[in-house]
Amino acid sequence: MARPKQRILSPTLIAEAALRLVAKHGDFTIPGVAAALGVHPSSLYHHLPGGRLAIVHRMREELYAGIELGAALDAERPPLDRLRLWMRAYRAATARVPAVVPVLVGAPVEDARTLAIYEALFVILRDAGVPPEQRVACSAMIDAVVLGSAVDAASPVPLWLSDGHPLPELRSVAAPDDDRDRALAGFELAVEAVVAAVRALGTA
Repeated sequence: MARPKQRILSPTLIAEAALRLVAKHGDFTIPGVAAALGVHPSSLYHHLPGGRLAIVHRMREELYAGIELGAALDAERPPLDRLRLWMRAYRAATARVPAVVPVLVGAPVEDARTLAIYEALFVILRDAGVPPEQRVACSAMIDAVVLGSAVDAASPVPLWLSDGHPLPELRSVAAPDDDRDRALAGFELAVEAVVAAVRALGTA
């Protein structure tokens, strides 16, 4: 009698399963990932020996695999335009699984793909004329905007339920624009604020 086929595991399958669990529950566990894939937990260690941290690194790599850096590194483009492209691409990728942000920020960045993405950011900041001693602070500011906006992408619509409350400004001004475009509109406003800050540093 033929032996039953075992599911073929790979780091990609493991990371994708973990991302699905995070999207659903806000986090993942190794037993949970193993159960989702129908394998024993020890099988995961065979492919990702570092355990949970190794899965987080691979999740990050899978999440950002589709980011194209060519335009961001195109020296023919103005650096501030490249910064806009970088922020939009990074935010769009992260917003696919907004709940993953707390999981990712708790782990250092060491996968080749995400390191290349940040290398591109520091090239952009260099080309924009930001002094070396200000570039890490700039990257932290940009992270706060991009990752914060990615989390905001999961907020409910409408966000403010103000009926029955004496809040005339909120109801008259905010409510009409409290729709599915709210988070993205806020992000675009923040992008221009970042661009203005980077421009000021580059011309200081």
